[in-house]
Amino acid sequence: MGSVVGAGRRLWPAAGLAVPLVLVLGGVAAPVAAADAAGVRESAVVAEVCGKKTGAAAAKGKPKGAAGARGTACPTQRGGPKPKAERGPAGPQGPPGPCVDIDTVGVPGSMSGAEYSAALTRGRTYVGYRSAPTGAYAWKDLTNYRQTPGYPRNACGVSVKVADRVYVKVLTTAGAVFETSCTLTLTCTLGWAAVINP
Repeated sequence: MGSVVGAGRRLWPAAGLAVPLVLVLGGVAAPVAAADAAGVRESAVVAEVCGKKTGAAAAKGKPKGAAGARGTACPTQRGGPKPKAERGPAGPQGPPGPCVDIDTVGVPGSMSGAEYSAALTRGRTYVGYRSAPTGAYAWKDLTNYRQTPGYPRNACGVSVKVADRVYVKVLTTAGAVFETSCTLTLTCTLGWAAVINP
């Protein structure tokens, strides 16, 4: 008998703790269940206000756009592809770039590799000679109006040819061709003459 009473006394604290524990767990579970229910109701309101009716709202056919009690904001809906922008008109043509050109020809029969060159830069045309492929040039300015008059101001391309004299031609931005010539020792005293346009 004494052992039974003793066992009952040992079990009493456990039974006494079981009842408050059930009450505590029940008190915690009730707010969680209430929060879940509120979340479900709020989701239904958002779906109804944003035009996505579900459940009972869809069955009742409530109109879209009804204001929510809490002013629920609708999630952003993805739109279709944006129309491709049309290409604008072409802008005006820019100013022409600087005219720079050079032409070189070797001296026929030269064993040293002597050559003549004609160069056009900064609006001026020059003819030059050097006795070796890597030597220094001796240049003559062909835009000197006292020695070689008639030089076109809009020259943009140049060429050189060697025969009995050194012939230099320029092409203007308007498509006109002008030429002059010098001796083989680059004595240049002839003016520029217009050639029939190509």
